Amino acid sequence: MENDRYKILLKSALDSTALAAHHISSFEYFIGNGLKKIIDTEGLIEPVIKPAGVDDFKIKINKITIGKPDIIEADSIVRLINPMEARIRDLTYDAPLMLSVSYLANGKEILEEEVFIGRMPIIVKSKYCNLYGLSPSELTEAKEDPTDPGGYFIINGTERIIITTEDLAPNNILISKDNQEGFKFSAKIFADADSIKVPHTLQMSSSNLLYITFGKLKRVPIVTLIKALGITNENEIIKKIGKDDDDIINTIDMNLIAFNTSSENEALDSIGKMLHSIHTKETAELNIDSLLFPFLGRDKDSRKIKAEYVMYVSNLLIKSALAGKEVDKDHYSNKRLHAESYNLDMLFRFIFKQILNDAKYNFERGIRKDKVPDPKYIFTSDQLTARLRSALATGQWVGGRVGITQHLDRRSFPSTVSHLRKVESLLTSNRENYRARDLHGTQFGRFCAVETPEGPKIGLTKNLAMLSMMSKEGVDTETVKNLLKNYGVKKI
Repeated sequence: MENDRYKILLKSALDSTALAAHHISSFEYFIGNGLKKIIDTEGLIEPVIKPAGVDDFKIKINKITIGKPDIIEADSIVRLINPMEARIRDLTYDAPLMLSVSYLANGKEILEEEVFIGRMPIIVKSKYCNLYGLSPSELTEAKEDPTDPGGYFIINGTERIIITTEDLAPNNILISKDNQEGFKFSAKIFADADSIKVPHTLQMSSSNLLYITFGKLKRVPIVTLIKALGITNENEIIKKIGKDDDDIINTIDMNLIAFNTSSENEALDSIGKMLHSIHTKETAELNIDSLLFPFLGRDKDSRKIKAEYVMYVSNLLIKSALAGKEVDKDHYSNKRLHAESYNLDMLFRFIFKQILNDAKYNFERGIRKDKVPDPKYIFTSDQLTARLRSALATGQWVGGRVGITQHLDRRSFPSTVSHLRKVESLLTSNRENYRARDLHGTQFGRFCAVETPEGPKIGLTKNLAMLSMMSKEGVDTETVKNLLKNYGVKKI
């Protein structure tokens, strides 16, 4: 290739690939969609103490809006602020968050008010940043570097980035040999449905008996669970799991003989007894509906599709055990990268739940016989601001995780780019013989084959290749379903 053409192609590729695009797009998705999801799932308060003469009273969060990064000066003047000023003055580059709150009495709205609940740190160069859309000359006038890639926060004047983390893909079936005594193969599924995360393990014993573990339920016979989900016809169970394979059919026959329950109620009663509950049937139904594969639904109507899914996974597990075949969990189709959206969703949801609990307490404490407290008096703004800043400044996250954020490396431009494109595995670095440390063929073109630190983190800390991109979040599931339907996929 001629040298000039090479330069043109390389420049075009680099211009079209923003170095911190995955940080910026993930943050923008969280602000635009993630906050709305949190409000939709968590934004309802039902006080125990109600106003006089009202049977049904609720506090509803309608929407959340975010402003532009600003600062309140000592003389109470509010004005917009740029990142450079935040760096120089040791300020946090953040924007105000407002909630639209409604009081509903007996189904009718009696009050709606906008309430300030705190400040959200903003990623530099995102569309919520005051530098967004400025030309190189305008950036220079604003005392900003036109070549700066952005993708980081400014907390108390310090540049901090959320490290992209690598984890196993949720809602994916990973089949492997089981090292537990008495078991030979298992299928693991890390079920994830927004705020509900429940690991599931289906196991096949040395005597070919099948069990499932999820939540507080330990080693429930799979055929008992299928019957508890409403499929009690044993011929149907054999047909759907066996799929005309004699070896699989024999295994299912063995399980049906070993765990003989004749009806749905009997199966539910058997599962409820494992939880040591007095109300066995109700307890079993609650656990099955809320914790069993929550990504398929969390109500009674989802039981049929859950039963179909259990039978599908059972077929894969038996087939893999008979063939001695494992799923390669280090294949990159079985992994996902988590950027700002995933980590901020986890943190914000945790803090927001506490704010709502405090609002409920403040409402019940401040209620009077003839009037209700104003929304601005029951919602506190200090907690959200302080906890977001603390987490981003220290890297200490909910769930006991540490090192989620790091101080941005500014020793040189290449080191800054390298830090922004770093990917950390969630695996502990204490073990030496991880296969995850090895360079896998599916990493080609996605990760740099050379750049990884020496020492305990070798192979666990990687860097995205210069021209690799992370897919954007928020794919419309209905569009995907329609495409699958057009390809001939049939609904269960």
